Amino acid sequence: MLRSVILRHSRAFTRQSSLFSEWRRAFKSEKIEEGKGLFGYKKLSSPASFHELPIEVKSSTDSLIKELLDPLESSRTSIEIVDDISNEICKAADLAECVRQLHSDSKYREAAENVSREFCELVESLNTNTALYQKLKSSEVTEASRLDDVDRRTLTLLLDDFEQSGVHLEDAQKNDFVQLSSDIFEFGARFQENCDRVVSIGKFDQAKYGLSSQIYSPVSNSLDRSKRKMVYNAFYRHDDQQENYLRKLISSRHELALLTGFESFAHRAQRNSLLENYENARNFLWGVIEKCRGSFEKELAVLIDVSEQCSQQNRNGNHQASSIADHDIGFLMHLYRESAYDIAKVSQDSSPFFTFTSVWKGFSTLTQRLYGVRLVEEPLSAGEMWNVSGVMKLKAVDEQNNELGVVYVDVSIRPDKAVGDCHYTVRCSKHLSNGTWQMPILVLSLGLVDSRSPQWRDTRISFHSAETMFHEFGHAMHSILGRTKYQHVAGTRCPQDFSEIPSNLMEYFFSDLKVMTDIIKRTDRLNDQLPIESAATLLASRHSFTAIETVQQAAYGLYDLEVHGPIAAPQIASGHMTTTELFNDIMNKAMPHVQREPGSAFQHRFHHTVQYGAKYYSYLVARASACLIWQQRFMDDPFSRKWGDCWAEVQSHGGGHHPSVLLEKILGFRPTEKELTIALSKESQHLANLDAVTV
Repeated sequence: MLRSVILRHSRAFTRQSSLFSEWRRAFKSEKIEEGKGLFGYKKLSSPASFHELPIEVKSSTDSLIKELLDPLESSRTSIEIVDDISNEICKAADLAECVRQLHSDSKYREAAENVSREFCELVESLNTNTALYQKLKSSEVTEASRLDDVDRRTLTLLLDDFEQSGVHLEDAQKNDFVQLSSDIFEFGARFQENCDRVVSIGKFDQAKYGLSSQIYSPVSNSLDRSKRKMVYNAFYRHDDQQENYLRKLISSRHELALLTGFESFAHRAQRNSLLENYENARNFLWGVIEKCRGSFEKELAVLIDVSEQCSQQNRNGNHQASSIADHDIGFLMHLYRESAYDIAKVSQDSSPFFTFTSVWKGFSTLTQRLYGVRLVEEPLSAGEMWNVSGVMKLKAVDEQNNELGVVYVDVSIRPDKAVGDCHYTVRCSKHLSNGTWQMPILVLSLGLVDSRSPQWRDTRISFHSAETMFHEFGHAMHSILGRTKYQHVAGTRCPQDFSEIPSNLMEYFFSDLKVMTDIIKRTDRLNDQLPIESAATLLASRHSFTAIETVQQAAYGLYDLEVHGPIAAPQIASGHMTTTELFNDIMNKAMPHVQREPGSAFQHRFHHTVQYGAKYYSYLVARASACLIWQQRFMDDPFSRKWGDCWAEVQSHGGGHHPSVLLEKILGFRPTEKELTIALSKESQHLANLDAVTV
């Protein structure tokens, strides 16, 4: 029932009586009385105040449950009441999770962690509440005449969440379900903790390669190939303990899938997704690999040429490279791109244009031109956020200056902050009984500047960081645009292969030469324009080796899918196959010209196995969908207001419709896995046109 949100030839879509049109005419969000507490909540003014949250939520949910189960208590539909229950919990639990991960004060983080445990217990009790489930299930029939398409879809999704929590099982099976769920959590947590383990290096190798006693990364930016190989293989060496955690995780997930009526966990994970089932997902991934193979091999030849140049410089003699090893690929791609930047003197020409302020303002300029929504900086009240440099507040407003939502941005790098760029939904949009919408509150966490820097707003950031900002702001705008009846399907609360489309599409806008030179301005000299030669070099270098990266991601997606699939999962559970054997078998088939060490176990450090569980491929599906939207609707006219408004409306529905229905609104057709595959293939063919540079 509760889902937390932490986080490329058609007929035109005719908007008749659309939600977005109504949204344009009366775009009113609830008014919030701002106080001195976190996110404007007056009550959250100290760590101790967090202990009141579970009490308040329990009181409000008890009243709603009473209203749901007493037919004389309310005239509202069951789905409306259950969504209110979910909303009450999410507003508090998601806020606590964000504070637990990001707050600069350890007392706040500890208090948030403590109440998070209480929310988990509350959610567990509600997700296994048979009376709630039966009431909601019976409403499919008893309230059928009062339900529209969005009601029915949301009802189906909520019932599915209940059932995935085992509420419909017999008591003995429920006990098994609870135990398996506990095992999955435990083995997943242990596996993730060990993904980032350091590797000890012996004294001989320390002396031979000039290394310290420990390594923290598989990358050694050295021209010495033997050193790169040693560091890479040491970091990714097969680990028996990790293999044991993975085996137990996969085994528990497979048993849970069988218990709930699925052929495998990979089959279970595809519920409500864009590709709909395991077979389509598998065909999509192998199709991407096969269709991109030609471009992949062309790019691989470039890397072999770069490797040849490195070998000549290092050995001062002739050396003809005929193949490439897995430990060389990342290093050589990085070397190629950096060399291209240096040759074009890109750093000197472009760095003043890429600052935190110039990039977020550029994003705001883009969305204002596309669909009339802009970001405006607002002063932070005392205690509204954590007390560190590098935190700001942005309000999203429409063309009538109606407030649509709030985005807090934390760009500081500090040891007490969770690692990784991400988007937290502190509160979703939702249609309220008074006719307004609940105002969404988002937090973007980005690691861009030192928390002690007084000039953090004008700190220069890398081209990659600027692209990441567009991606994360794309998630935030998806949530801001949400105008759904139910918070359960608001904004990014939709299938993952759709939730990543808006963020991926923003990367396509960012990567367009016309868009970049138009919206990215120096904050100190607004009339200056980014030199087109520098912009073109940046973009060409950034998108070199797209086919290699696409095939790699497809192979990782295949591993994640098949390790949870009907063939591999039972063999891994029984000990007849290791995950290392499966991973290397898939990689050797997907990338046959890349040499791999038999004992190399990249998957032992692959966090996403726990986080995504048979759905890692969703990123490629989203990128392919975004690619289609870009090519067919924006590539020729990137500031099209017509298609900008249409895309804004698509996002306003959140997960209220199936992803294929929403894609049809913007594309005019529902793309199949074959069409998505072709989109990625054409893109890789277009970008695989760079010759080797002299490094």
